[in-house]
Amino acid sequence: MNDSPNESKRAQISNLCPSLTADPQQVEALFEILDRFGGFDAPGGELSIAFVSKSEISRIHEQFMQDPTATDVITFPGDSDEDLAGEICVCPEVALEYSESNQVEFSQELALYLVHGYLHLCGFNDETDTQRRSMRNAESIAMDNLARHQAIPQFRIAID
Repeated sequence: MNDSPNESKRAQISNLCPSLTADPQQVEALFEILDRFGGFDAPGGELSIAFVSKSEISRIHEQFMQDPTATDVITFPGDSDEDLAGEICVCPEVALEYSESNQVEFSQELALYLVHGYLHLCGFNDETDTQRRSMRNAESIAMDNLARHQAIPQFRIAID
């Protein structure tokens, strides 16, 4: 998966995780459905989506949050003056580990990480119990919407 060459697209997608196979158009469609049917207060502008390795997400997590552990998703707010909605960094390897240990379909789990990052950009947080409940509810609504529109990308990952 390469960066999208079409500057008019909502999302610029970078696959920095060599074991992941994904269709950039399917990832783009996920965000189009969320924007169109989600009912969330999404920021305008371009989204940057980066699929990163476990070591890279750990490095980012340590650099920006002083926590060296691997995590599922990290979201950075954008700059409306620059027409940037924000950046969502997700780790397919963490999604694979979770999906295997919890009998969850891999594509569903990775799509949930994209949804979670998107919701952070829409103003949702998950620091308190109340915020977490609100985030989980919004995630459920978003995932149901994606399923209804058949917009959950079919991700594949090579297992070592």
